[in-house]
Amino acid sequence: MKALGPQDPETLGRYRMLAMIGRGGMGQVLLGRGPDGRLVAVKRIHPQFTASTEFRARFRREVLASQQVTGAYTAGVVDHDADAEMPWLASEYIAGPSLQEAVGEFGKLNSSGLRLLATGLAMALLEIHRTGLIHRDLKPSNVLLTNDGPRVIDFGIARALEDDVALTATGAVLGSPAYMSPEQAECRPLTPASDVFAVGAILAMAAFGASPFEAASTPQVLYNVLYRTPDTSALPEGLRPLVDACLAKDPAQRPTPEQLLDVASGLDATPVWPVRILRRIADHRAEAGRWAAGLGAVDEPPPNRPVFGGTPRRASLVFGAAAVSALVLAGIAFLGIGMDGHALAMSDPPLALTVDEARRLDVCELLKPDVLRDFGKHTAELTNNGADGCSTIYGWDEDQTFFTFNVAVPQAEIIRDKTSFGATIAWMPVVGQRKEAAICDRSVLTQSGLPLAITMQAQVKPSKRDGCPAAERALAAVVHRLSVNPPLVDYESDSVMLLDPCAVLDRAAVLPIIGDPALPRVDGPHGCMALGPDGAVGLAFDDRMRPDNGSDNKDKVMTVAGRTAYIDLQSPHHCVLITMHRPTRDDRAEIVKLAFYPNAPSPAACDTAAALFAPILTKLPIS
Repeated sequence: MKALGPQDPETLGRYRMLAMIGRGGMGQVLLGRGPDGRLVAVKRIHPQFTASTEFRARFRREVLASQQVTGAYTAGVVDHDADAEMPWLASEYIAGPSLQEAVGEFGKLNSSGLRLLATGLAMALLEIHRTGLIHRDLKPSNVLLTNDGPRVIDFGIARALEDDVALTATGAVLGSPAYMSPEQAECRPLTPASDVFAVGAILAMAAFGASPFEAASTPQVLYNVLYRTPDTSALPEGLRPLVDACLAKDPAQRPTPEQLLDVASGLDATPVWPVRILRRIADHRAEAGRWAAGLGAVDEPPPNRPVFGGTPRRASLVFGAAAVSALVLAGIAFLGIGMDGHALAMSDPPLALTVDEARRLDVCELLKPDVLRDFGKHTAELTNNGADGCSTIYGWDEDQTFFTFNVAVPQAEIIRDKTSFGATIAWMPVVGQRKEAAICDRSVLTQSGLPLAITMQAQVKPSKRDGCPAAERALAAVVHRLSVNPPLVDYESDSVMLLDPCAVLDRAAVLPIIGDPALPRVDGPHGCMALGPDGAVGLAFDDRMRPDNGSDNKDKVMTVAGRTAYIDLQSPHHCVLITMHRPTRDDRAEIVKLAFYPNAPSPAACDTAAALFAPILTKLPIS
């Protein structure tokens, strides 16, 4: 946390503000103290967002949903003002680490801890469901540990059951993939059984040390949730049948919270946390007591900020990692504050591109001197490598840096092949293949909207130099521009570049070829890949060199759905077909590309690719 600034409020309602816990692109979170000395966490929304009637309506629904939940195993709203110019929400403060933090630091829980966790979560579900709510985002970071047991927080995306159909009509998926029920992952109507599934996943995580559906990418996590039965053989005797029942794919086969409580209460273990967790809870309670006494942090110099009467006020920068977990960040799904488990001030908000912005990015604008202003003279033309990539050179003959920027690399590939080196840009971990190299790449993964890997490669000359610092600095400059004002292309209304390739990919045609299940996976702003047990099919849109002009394959053609399709690659192991949607400028055109990769060699790979391509081409806008 940090001291309050000149623009931060002295009070909100009856609460005196003590410190800033975090600031994001949508709002800020402050630590407050009530007239009775009680500490609260206050979420306050920036006024530029509250002009929207829809936004204010969502905030009011959040408050109403949160206020309905009370009880020993939950934490709720204590006060609010949804009609203020800058609406705010005060939540009960809980002194204790999150389950995510505790397991990450101390490892998996023993049988006693698991019994206390299971019993407390069952009691929490009884209270939540009693009010007619579904939590929808139960996960380890939303479970805080106190001496009395777990406390469930964050009811920001809980919704009244009677409003469920209306509120999910947009098809938005709210929740955390590794703890999401199969019906939630498929955007089907939810019942309280969805929360029971999440409890099963949380118990497994606490027993194993990781989610039972953990994978390298979000699409693989969702695949596991939908189709794979996790191995629970390592669970303690007595707990395994309970977790298996909670993780049933069919909601009707899961136990009720009452049944969950009965089984958990009968486990052969004393319900108590391990000693290390009890000590950590005591640490948090001691820190909370210091704040409540108005002592703040030790050795923290007071900021030069006058209050009533001109006396400087002191606020602590230290409050413990559990503070943010205890904030009851209700509505984080639409606030985008992006904090989870660490009380750190956010001077630079996380990057949050909308889907429309991601598809309309002008990538070459991001390599211009007004963005990369610290790399010397811009000595080469911008080279467009398609809609999602661009290259250029900065510097002189003997001291050059060749930059290549791309937003189309699949996230799964980044996660699999690259390593985090500890740095962050806009609260996103920076990853790369090598710590030092003359040709060095650095990437960050977007935290909202389309899942994108934003990658900058720097090749320095002379080659004895390290290109990694340049790659990281250039990536930071690009991310900053994207956060402030992303440059966008004004595509024509009939452009394929505005389409969602996963929506255009014909699932009915794909399933018989690559097998069921075939889960689509986003591959950059303009690509989609469907993976199945018998092969893979990819669909992509691009703006690049015309296939009928100068291509080595311009004479390798076939007719698909009345259009000329160019065979870009062909072998028994793959076939890539390209059609031209419409010319754009010079020798470039918007193209549509379909790639087919059978698991078993097929001499008729291109015939199969053509059969898959045909229904897609009929869906495209007429140019």
